[in-house]
Amino acid sequence: MSTSVAKRVKKTANSQNKLPSILKRPIASQEDYEMRVGPGWTLSDGTYEHVPQSKRRKRDVPYPAYVDLAHESMFGLSSLQLGYNAPITHCAMDIATEHVWKCLPKGVQELIEVAPPNGPELWSNNARDVDEMYQRMREDSALKNQSTYKYYSLLKRKPWTVWPIWVEDDYGFDWVVIVWYSEESQASSGVYDRVRTYEVYDPRRDMGHPEGAQDGKKRDIIQDRSERIRDRWLDFLSKGGFDTRNVRRSSARMCPMVSDDYTSGERCFAAVKDILGSIRDNYIDGVTFNPDRDSLPSLSRWVNPYGSRIEMAGINAWVLMSTFSYNARIVVECIEPEMKTDIVVDGQRRTIKPFELAGPRYPPLIAAADYCVDPQVESPSK
Repeated sequence: MSTSVAKRVKKTANSQNKLPSILKRPIASQEDYEMRVGPGWTLSDGTYEHVPQSKRRKRDVPYPAYVDLAHESMFGLSSLQLGYNAPITHCAMDIATEHVWKCLPKGVQELIEVAPPNGPELWSNNARDVDEMYQRMREDSALKNQSTYKYYSLLKRKPWTVWPIWVEDDYGFDWVVIVWYSEESQASSGVYDRVRTYEVYDPRRDMGHPEGAQDGKKRDIIQDRSERIRDRWLDFLSKGGFDTRNVRRSSARMCPMVSDDYTSGERCFAAVKDILGSIRDNYIDGVTFNPDRDSLPSLSRWVNPYGSRIEMAGINAWVLMSTFSYNARIVVECIEPEMKTDIVVDGQRRTIKPFELAGPRYPPLIAAADYCVDPQVESPSK
């Protein structure tokens, strides 16, 4: 094992204007990459001979094949290591969901697009942020001499689209997944721009009524948030030339969380896996989805967020190693037993001790058959 390594990428002006893609990533030049090695002590299992920092040469430090992918997976892994309940970052979500998509059969990959995570500007309460985002999109399109924003071409390539988004509002800061099915406006064009059915999978639940449900259970997704996301999403697609006149909602549900929980990122990652698996199982043999008859699936009533977080950390670590052609290893930093570490969790600064990184001691309870959550019986398991 080597000393802990911090990586820094200098992004050029050209790299900031590239089309965001989860499929094609350019190979960066040598000048774009720098590595900074910090002091520290390590434990070695003897697999590789340790090279002291003072004697390292340039050839002793591996160079990644894809610098931007190495930086993204490194940041994703680092953010996941801050604590078992620290927020899921965009980088961690992007790397993890892309990997799940890559593990699908080739025929299923050609049916589904897992779009890179987006938010919060387009989906949150602040209307000024929405206007500024559209202004940046128009300026980028004018700079590239394009009639529409370049990102729309990604969303029109395949009939199924799965899109994790980050939403910030009065109800909380949460990950939400939008799934939709599209058809070709012109047959055999390869452009899926006519949206037929969709669903907004939101793990946060409302009480169902302003005065609260009679049994105290949270009944449904937050209605005004759901409607706001739907309206913003339809407006976004309309600006890109999508036909949304005949779209309908599927009214599907996903595993809920209690009011004071902040595990939406882990639950949405599990939801992406569940959705991709459902499409794979139902349409792998050439069966055609009928938007007039079929609906999007309701997902599992139970998810262990910590288990999903471990899987996301493993994926980010594996992708990070692969960018170095497996000539790098993930370093485990040792924290002294009584040492306190400052982190920001759920929007609040707090201190953690090492034993807390092992995760919660009790798994969450299974939601009722109607996807209701009873906070009185679930709170002791936290």
